[in-house]
Amino acid sequence: MKNKRQYQNDLSLQSPILLDFEYKQVKVQKMLSVLKDAGMVSDNRNGLAVDIGCSGGFFTYAITPYFHKVVGLDIDTHAIKLANKKNSIENLSYLIGDSLNLPFADKSVDLIICNHVYEHVPDPEKMFCEIYRVLSDNGGCYLGAASRLTLIEPHYHLPLLSWLPKPFAHWYLRAFSKGEYYYEDLRSCGGILKLIRRFNFKDYTLEIITDPDKFYAYDLLPVGGGLRKIPIFIWKIFYKLLPTYIFILKRQRQRQ
Repeated sequence: MKNKRQYQNDLSLQSPILLDFEYKQVKVQKMLSVLKDAGMVSDNRNGLAVDIGCSGGFFTYAITPYFHKVVGLDIDTHAIKLANKKNSIENLSYLIGDSLNLPFADKSVDLIICNHVYEHVPDPEKMFCEIYRVLSDNGGCYLGAASRLTLIEPHYHLPLLSWLPKPFAHWYLRAFSKGEYYYEDLRSCGGILKLIRRFNFKDYTLEIITDPDKFYAYDLLPVGGGLRKIPIFIWKIFYKLLPTYIFILKRQRQRQ
């Protein structure tokens, strides 16, 4: 049995859905709508954007019209090789790299995408320290973060998997032939907020629930689905039990 968390190398080989364009497309549209609402992208290209944990590069590709240079970074060599093979965009490149040691200078990155990544890295606190370090004063980070309290675990689609202590979670995976070791370490709402405490942030979660069409949230709230009929005050009451959260993070300004 492994005694500590390790990197999930070649995650896309274990979860091929990460390379599924149709599956990712709605999520890409949701990301772009949030970035536009937050004023993080515009018709005028500027600066550097980095997609951490980019996998097949669907999010990375989507932001290329808005920046002079866009970099997708992942430790998943299989996914990066596929992304590089398909890449024909001049201002886009893909790198095999470590989110705990970002290969960028201090305050050099204008936009960071960090979508459902924190639970895959051995030290998410260090990753957010690195994001803070490289983020420019006027830059921002799009953060999509799944909660431990989600009823259906998003990676293996097993009920309550993320609620279990690790030894039981490993057994649960094996019992359903989903894998040998539960690498992911999802956190509750409070745990996620603790990770981003160093940042100023805007929480888009309830805004997206309130207006799912504006934010292309069809993966979370399908058209005609029963979830759309739930009043917003109910969502607010159960906010800490939501399965996922979306934030825009910014550096805290230094006092003069």
